[in-house]
Order: sequence, then C-alpha cells, then structure tokens
Amino acid sequence: MTNTRRLSIAALLFAVSMFVAGCGQSPHVVHISTDPSGALVFFNDKVIGETPMDTTVEQRKGDYNIYTFRVLKEDYMPARKMFKEQLYYDTVEKLIPTTLHFVLEERKKYPIHITSEPSGAVVTLNGEAIGETPFTTIVRERIGNPRVFDFVAVKEGYQKGQTVLKEFLPQEENGAVFVFPETLHFELKQ
Repeated sequence: MTNTRRLSIAALLFAVSMFVAGCGQSPHVVHISTDPSGALVFFNDKVIGETPMDTTVEQRKGDYNIYTFRVLKEDYMPARKMFKEQLYYDTVEKLIPTTLHFVLEERKKYPIHITSEPSGAVVTLNGEAIGETPFTTIVRERIGNPRVFDFVAVKEGYQKGQTVLKEFLPQEENGAVFVFPETLHFELKQ
C-alpha cells in the first residue's frame, strides 16, 4: 500500500469514528415550569435559572445517583422533586421526565387590623413605617427561624405604644404554632 492510500484510509477511519461518536446519546433537555412562573430553580443545590426554562441534564458518573430539582418564589412554599436511580443501569432519560411542572402553594397570610386611641398614629414594624391607624397589614408565614415582630405606634404629643409578637416553632407535644392576632390596639397616653 502506498503512503497516500494509507493516509486516505486513516483519514476515512478517523472521520467515521468522529461521526459515530457524534451520533451517541443526545443531551437530555428538561423543561421546568411553575404556577405561578418566575420561581428560582435549583438543580442539585445550584441555581440554574428562573421558570419557565429549559436545562440540559447530564448523566452523572457512578451508581445510584440522585437528581434534585427545587424551586423557590417569594410568598410561596418551596417545592422539590427528586429522582433517584434505583438500578445501576438507570439513565437520566429513563429517570427524569422531559417536563417538570410545579404548582406552588401560597404561604399563609395573617391580616392584622391595627388601631389606636387616638387614631392617626404612625406604626412601625421592626423600625420600618407600615401605616397610619386605623389600617390593616399582612404578615406572611415563613419557614426558618422564629421571628420577632416589634410594633411601635407614635403620635406627636403622646407616649409611644409598643407590642412585641414572637413566633415559635411547632411544639412536639401538642403541635401548637403561633397564631397572629386579628387586631392590635394601642392606647396612647399623653
């Protein structure tokens, strides 16, 4: 065989091998959506975007992998979907659907009607002005550490009024949780 012919055969074999390698598995694309949209998406604890979005999921090396999708949106409960390989030969294509949709549950709202005697007092919550009495404010449920709500009412010529509300974690023995009052009233003294 001549050198030219050997080079031609080698080039042909190389081209065929590159073509075959390129015809392997195509990427697994997953469309992620939420109701409502605009939620932050985490894949295996890394932020990957905001819904609606498409992402490519690659097969991880090793056996019995776990793929976790989590979505977060302000004023809504977080949601999560987890896919775990049950057999060593499971693939992302078999395991994870091409469409993931999350219906987000709105966090509970606690309306509090705030009044004062005399009316017209400016009320702050944790140092931030939230309204002038009488008015209604909304406090939302939250996951995490218990919060402290420091309500202060001030009106020129009167002593300030203050009420502190504290959340607490559910109690194991009775499952009780903090429930916000429906009304909050300040008696301001001169």
